[in-house]
Amino acid sequence: MKTRIISGAVAIVLLVGLTALHSTVIFNIGFAVIGALAVFELFRAEKLEKEEYLYLTVSELFALKCPISVYLLPDVESGEVLMTILVQYILSAFAYIVIATIILLFRHKSLPTGKFYVCAGYTALIVFCMTSLCGIVRATGSLAVLCLVFTYMGSWVADSGAYFAGTFFGKHKLCPEISPKKTVEGLIGGAVTNALAFGIFAFAVNKISGEIIFDPFIYAILGVICCFLGLIGDLTASLIKRECGVKDYGNIMPGHGGALDRFDSVIYVAPFMLIVFCLIG
Repeated sequence: MKTRIISGAVAIVLLVGLTALHSTVIFNIGFAVIGALAVFELFRAEKLEKEEYLYLTVSELFALKCPISVYLLPDVESGEVLMTILVQYILSAFAYIVIATIILLFRHKSLPTGKFYVCAGYTALIVFCMTSLCGIVRATGSLAVLCLVFTYMGSWVADSGAYFAGTFFGKHKLCPEISPKKTVEGLIGGAVTNALAFGIFAFAVNKISGEIIFDPFIYAILGVICCFLGLIGDLTASLIKRECGVKDYGNIMPGHGGALDRFDSVIYVAPFMLIVFCLIG
């Protein structure tokens, strides 16, 4: 428990430091590196990191390229950021899939097709998540830190709420074959916790600024949506781990696992919040 608390505290400090540098390329590089670590952990779980090093290298380059490219985007209006990022990402993802498929065609005897598509698809999701976090900064300008906090909360506050609600009230298993510890009561607790956290944070920001920046009611609803999206990301990662026969994707954070273990619930939340900030503010 002590190790878990210490490593968690270190991770929070690093995340706060990275967020403080959101207006610099260091922020983009930081999340590009996190994405690359997550991709490596995925390949290692699938036992492809050694023999399929060429496939891994192409995947790593894709993971590093997209988030950093967001920093190099031309200046556009906030409403155009989403379309610009999507076009850039789709082109990069298409090139990645084509190159990866060529590798599969040459390596089909040693590279199982199922593992190939799991790694390709999940790599694309990981990279889109990290790209979206960088895109939120470009789209929200002076509100970037607040919007990033909402995004972080969308994943990790729900996790905490679900953990405590499940511990004290959990009776009905949610997906026992994928994640035995998750309960329906935990999910409800996570959704309520997220709604309260989003609503209170939005209200506090409005109160301090003296103007309505974030509608507390709308953001409370967004908190609930983020809870369910985070759950989908968490369960998907757990399903892959079970199929691979591993407990954690890595041990970069003792007691918490690897980069992918910590960011699995962010994978769907970050793109969703990017869309929210670009379209409804």
